[in-house]
Amino acid sequence: AAAEPGSTMLFTFIHEKPLVATLYGSFLIGCLVIYKTLEAKSTGQYDYMLTLSAALQTLAFGLLVFDTKSNAGEGISEKSLWAFFIANVTRLSTTFWGEGYVPEDNTSNVFLYQALEFAGVVFVAYQLLKLSTVRAIHDVGQGMEKWSTVLVMIGVALVLAFNTHSTGHADYFADLSWMFSVWLEAFALIPQVYLLKNQSKVDETAAHFAGFTLVASLIFAAFWLRHTRDSQVVGDADLRTFDWAIGTACVIRVGLCGTYCYLFVQSSSNSKPKGGGPGYEMVGQMDEL
Repeated sequence: AAAEPGSTMLFTFIHEKPLVATLYGSFLIGCLVIYKTLEAKSTGQYDYMLTLSAALQTLAFGLLVFDTKSNAGEGISEKSLWAFFIANVTRLSTTFWGEGYVPEDNTSNVFLYQALEFAGVVFVAYQLLKLSTVRAIHDVGQGMEKWSTVLVMIGVALVLAFNTHSTGHADYFADLSWMFSVWLEAFALIPQVYLLKNQSKVDETAAHFAGFTLVASLIFAAFWLRHTRDSQVVGDADLRTFDWAIGTACVIRVGLCGTYCYLFVQSSSNSKPKGGGPGYEMVGQMDEL
């Protein structure tokens, strides 16, 4: 049979998945508008990378909500989502009482960065509510993950943040909170990786979440790599500890994201049924929250 024309496939996709299409469309239109209108201060010429990273991560969370087939979220770690939720809420809070962690460009006039972070928090909160409710009703996925893992990650992130936070914004609590969110987000996928190492079943439609999470982490790392290079050029010794810390957190985050994507692809391949039959699903598609 002849392949469908691209336009036909696009209209079919929009018709079958209007919410997902809206997410993609909003993201693309937003990128185009910002590209055409962006005006940055001299000290924030590359801050758009932080906004782009936040937008991609929010898009990933949105796709996890609207583009996953299994209501019980096969292969999705509830504890990783909790870590993302706590990290995002903490980072968002640092933007409310100062401008130290808001991109220094004209997007701050419309609170774009805060809006993206807030949307991400809402998406994760909704997904957590859906997962916990459906898994409890159907008694699936209970006991596979332990809260002690999240508590250890929070404790380690707090200790690291206390010892490595920036002192350049004259706001101790904001600096500490922001660095805590960076470390916790770096560790967030540890439960997810552990889950996939021990469970071969995944919801293949969560592939976009895995991919965009990796891309968001790479852009975040690229921004701070450039920042570290610039601070070394001017010889700012006060930032040396912070630069090493943020670099280490970025390496951990990218490494875990890459490992998650690898395990996701591996698990997805292993879980495909032979003979083209229907795949395993923890809860049928007809189960609604």
